[in-house]
Amino acid sequence: MFTKSALLSFLAVASIASAAPTEKRADLQPWQITSAGSFSPSGRPGSYPWLTITSNITDPNEITLGKSESDGSDVTVPAGNVGGNCQAKWLMGTSPLDHAWPCDPSGDGWWIMEVVKGDNGDFSTTNFGLKFTRVAEVLYQGSRYSKKFEGTAQLKVGDNMSGTCGGSGVCSWGLKAESKPLLVEQKEVSA
Repeated sequence: MFTKSALLSFLAVASIASAAPTEKRADLQPWQITSAGSFSPSGRPGSYPWLTITSNITDPNEITLGKSESDGSDVTVPAGNVGGNCQAKWLMGTSPLDHAWPCDPSGDGWWIMEVVKGDNGDFSTTNFGLKFTRVAEVLYQGSRYSKKFEGTAQLKVGDNMSGTCGGSGVCSWGLKAESKPLLVEQKEVSA
């Protein structure tokens, strides 16, 4: 007989295991970040107060979600799905970390962007990571078909970003032309 705590422990372990990423699929091309940038305001009284990170990402893959239960056909979503206008926006003194920022709605599912620490283990608007989650999802003949993918890219001024800081303290950084598109290796995870 299970005790309440034993049952909760089992469920916690099961949920962690089910969220574990699978191996990278050889049939998937990397996602493509087509634009990414960060902005930090001057901080002067009366000026625009929001720090922002904005990006756009494209999935070049046609994805097979499964076999139709009703007619046996492959259920797919087409290549070229875009996570557009993914934007993290926060006030000075707060953090964009540990938050899921939705991208504009797209057909055949949805995208989320998360801001993560940079390659140095800290976060700044000049050195940060972007973790993307894509849920490819369709309703076909009354049944839901879905797959979930995640991938992370690092962005850093001097490596793949450039820009300027003005005398007022306003800074704007963007993906370098030679870094476009920035490739993101994604893995399928449990939905």
